[in-house]
Amino acid sequence: MADTGLARDLEQALGQLLLRRNRRALYNAALDSAPTGVDRQTYPVLSGLARLGPQSAARLADEVGIDRSGASRYADRLEAAGLLERSPDPSDGRATLLALTPAGHAAVAGLRNALTRHLAGLIADWPDGRAQALIDGIRLLIDPPSD
Repeated sequence: MADTGLARDLEQALGQLLLRRNRRALYNAALDSAPTGVDRQTYPVLSGLARLGPQSAARLADEVGIDRSGASRYADRLEAAGLLERSPDPSDGRATLLALTPAGHAAVAGLRNALTRHLAGLIADWPDGRAQALIDGIRLLIDPPSD
């Protein structure tokens, strides 16, 4: 049985990490060099599509934790910037799929590289094994082993 004190500490740490101000602080370094059309509002749409592939606005909104109208509005901005395109959903004639353009994929790669460099700086002085332990722990939280 897990230590409830550790579990409480984990709950509090995750709560802090997920606060908007802390997510914003993590993304600031990447967004400083973001291409036109990419900002704190549009980044989750861009990043979500990179992780999930083509999605309807409703499905993407659910996956990245924004409302559907926001996802559509942010997609409009990314489409105007040439980073996203819309196409008919072959499985639902009433729906539209959002997908990254080649420029959108390139933008995500640049943003992720900037975020990686920022994170590398944050963990540079951590004791040996701590960063790997954090990564392993996050992966276990997301995909716990089956019994």
